[in-house]
Amino acid sequence: MKKIISSAFVIMLSLSATAQKAEIAFDKTTIDLGTFGADNVIQHCYFLFKNTGDANLYIHQILPSCGCTSNRYPKHAIKPGESDTIFVTYDGTRKAPKKFRTSITIHSNAKQEMTKVYIKGEQLARPIKEVEIIEVEE
Repeated sequence: MKKIISSAFVIMLSLSATAQKAEIAFDKTTIDLGTFGADNVIQHCYFLFKNTGDANLYIHQILPSCGCTSNRYPKHAIKPGESDTIFVTYDGTRKAPKKFRTSITIHSNAKQEMTKVYIKGEQLARPIKEVEIIEVEE
């Protein structure tokens, strides 16, 4: 009986050691949008990634850390060795001028189930227009 239990345990260990798993690898984990003005507050970028594992990769959900960021990601299986893209849009329309760094959390079936990537940049204020003051005589 002990031999059967021991054999079953060894088989389970060897199966779990050889279990296939997807892995996600990004070419960049931070994208710098640079400095942009109030007349150009919508910025687009993308993150290129590759499935470096030995099983199909599925992205379940992507959660940005703020409402100023939206995304588009593949809903299909990314096969081992294949690459794909996550598109990100930053919209600073109702944001105060400032430097920013925001995260995008990717939930997938990869070995590391949660992965974070970042966008950063600086949104400038609208330039102040000089107005000529005209004195009115009474």
